[in-house]
Amino acid sequence: MRNGVLFGLGYAPLLVAFFVNLWSRPHYQFFPLALGGAAFLAWARLKEVPRPLQPGRPLPTGTLLTLSFLCLAVATLLWSPWLGSLAALLGLVAVIWLVGSQKLLRAMVPALLLVLSIIPPPLALDTRFAEELRVLAVNGSSHLLDLWGVTHSQSGNIIELPGQKLLVEEACSGINSVLITMAGCLFYMLWRRASFVCILLALFGSVSFVLLGNLARITLGAWLKFRHGIEILSGWPHEMVGILLFGSYMLLIFSLDRLLTFLTSPSRRRKAGQGSRLPGEAESAYSQMPAQATPPPSGAGGTPLLLSRSSWATAVSCVFALLGMAEVARGWMHHQTGKTQPAMAKSTLREGATFTLPERLGAWTRLTSESPPLQKVETLGVFSQVWHFRRKDTVVSVALDYPFKGYHDVTLCYTLRGWKLLERVARDAKAAKANAGFAHAEMQNELGQHGALWFSTVDDHGHWLETPVLKRDFLSRLKVPWRADPITYRVQALATSYTPLPADEQEQVKLFFMEARALLWPQLAAQMQPQP
Repeated sequence: MRNGVLFGLGYAPLLVAFFVNLWSRPHYQFFPLALGGAAFLAWARLKEVPRPLQPGRPLPTGTLLTLSFLCLAVATLLWSPWLGSLAALLGLVAVIWLVGSQKLLRAMVPALLLVLSIIPPPLALDTRFAEELRVLAVNGSSHLLDLWGVTHSQSGNIIELPGQKLLVEEACSGINSVLITMAGCLFYMLWRRASFVCILLALFGSVSFVLLGNLARITLGAWLKFRHGIEILSGWPHEMVGILLFGSYMLLIFSLDRLLTFLTSPSRRRKAGQGSRLPGEAESAYSQMPAQATPPPSGAGGTPLLLSRSSWATAVSCVFALLGMAEVARGWMHHQTGKTQPAMAKSTLREGATFTLPERLGAWTRLTSESPPLQKVETLGVFSQVWHFRRKDTVVSVALDYPFKGYHDVTLCYTLRGWKLLERVARDAKAAKANAGFAHAEMQNELGQHGALWFSTVDDHGHWLETPVLKRDFLSRLKVPWRADPITYRVQALATSYTPLPADEQEQVKLFFMEARALLWPQLAAQMQPQP
């Protein structure tokens, strides 16, 4: 018992930070339900494992514990609760193998899979997946609104009605319900002991249900707002519709499971005639297994071999406990450092900062219209300001977006909006003019439009970043791993046309972008407040 407590303390600090971070993400706030479901599955399957338990061999246990310790050490150094959660999962697998070898681990696989569903994937793949679904939902809603005769315009992921702008971003937050719906689907299918193929089909079906549900939500919300002035895309109506949709998703998953069971039942009946068992029968497959005649390699009283070596177990537990103490110290340092760093939603700019560009910028003339047709600049900053300039037949949109934390590659936003990235070139500060790096991208969308994009990112110290901070400062991050990413501001220029811009025209647009950037940076610097 003492060794178990010491072992658990090694993971506790990072796990606490992991769950706190998870709770701050609304689409992962279902994780207590997922953990409860995993505990239920583990309890149900544990009853079916034949006794006595046969402990696992020392070599796999030692390997898993070593990998877990190394992962936990790296997580402590970099203060990565996400990596700490993976280390804890590896440690849990090691304990399961130690106690009951392959049979216990096989029985615990459903519970482990459900726990794995609450660990966000790397590289923000969950966010990109939700963005993809949001784009599909908004595009589909726009087509349906055209069929229903609703006058509207689509600007990126926003639907505008005459004289008003729908809160589609808030309505599309229902897309985040895809995660809890998939977790609920996974729990139900694992509890039903469905086959691997049926589980995959059900998960795919749950994503489809959520996409169709949000497509209907946005379309109906826009139609009601346009025809009758009824708002269901924000406030408590939005929450109520979300609850009703989630209940509908679970009913559809249950129906899909019944269909899959019906479609696969003939083959299962044939197998049942050969001695197999259909799902739902009272007798467990594990209960048909004969009891182990060979006594397990254990110490006195059936205690696992590794646990019987109390000195070895105590040493391992103490090492993990010491690492847990290091995590506490590291977490305190991270917290103290975070107090002196600006947060994601805050910048050093004074409140109400304003920016402007002249009516004429070289040969370019500023337009008075709000937005040129078919030219939409993608902005994800909390604050964004856009200007439009024309030179002959070329129109360029310049945008200033802020604040971001670290480097933000805006081409990701365009690819999620349907643009295909053809080429991307980064120019570092040494190669670029005015000692400021920038990136250039060539794109094309499904309408046949070509897009030429230039963008730069500057931090609040005046450093222009042409590549992600993680790549630029990787060695220095190893020396000071707790240093936070700087608050950054992005300037971009977009020109679109139905034919690729000629080389001389691209050069003119690039020079215009650099001149506009040179005018905006002094305005940024002049309105930044000194950091305490």
